[in-house]
Amino acid sequence: MNIGFFLKKIRKDKHITLNEVAKSTHLTASLLSQIENGKTSPSLNSLEALLRYYRVNISDFFRQVEQKEYIFVKSTDTESIYNQDTGVNMTLLASKLEENVLESYIIEIDPLRQITAEIINREIPGERFIYIMAGAVDATLPNKVITLETGDSLNFKSYVSCMLSNLSPTDKCRLLISGNPPIFCNFK
Repeated sequence: MNIGFFLKKIRKDKHITLNEVAKSTHLTASLLSQIENGKTSPSLNSLEALLRYYRVNISDFFRQVEQKEYIFVKSTDTESIYNQDTGVNMTLLASKLEENVLESYIIEIDPLRQITAEIINREIPGERFIYIMAGAVDATLPNKVITLETGDSLNFKSYVSCMLSNLSPTDKCRLLISGNPPIFCNFK
């Protein structure tokens, strides 16, 4: 957690010099520089004094500090959820950013099972993307059914209904599904 980086960012965004902060908080400019450059950590009292001076709520500050800019997930660390009743296995990919707008999953659909991507209100901009990694599915859209096979992809607006059916009586199908806003699937 790089507290100093965010304290420096707040100070720079407010166009305040280290000397101005030092004078108002009774901390030395040298100490402030060391904190901002990650050479030392502020005491709780110093941090509270700085945030009070900057007029930043401490909980809001830590939400900003803890927010990640990227997520890396090793293949051995993925989380999967299998529902035997629905015949669908969902593997969550690197989609855990705070306030993320894109979620991605690998979905395995057992033979003769299906899922439906949740429809989002037309006023909310967004889209869905599906890539067939293995097998084949029928994508049922309003007034159209498209058969997607390995290597095929489909992109559609998030307000469009889409049901994905594995019609194979023997083989699972494997899909990569991404969405903005995040996707919620109904399993059948």
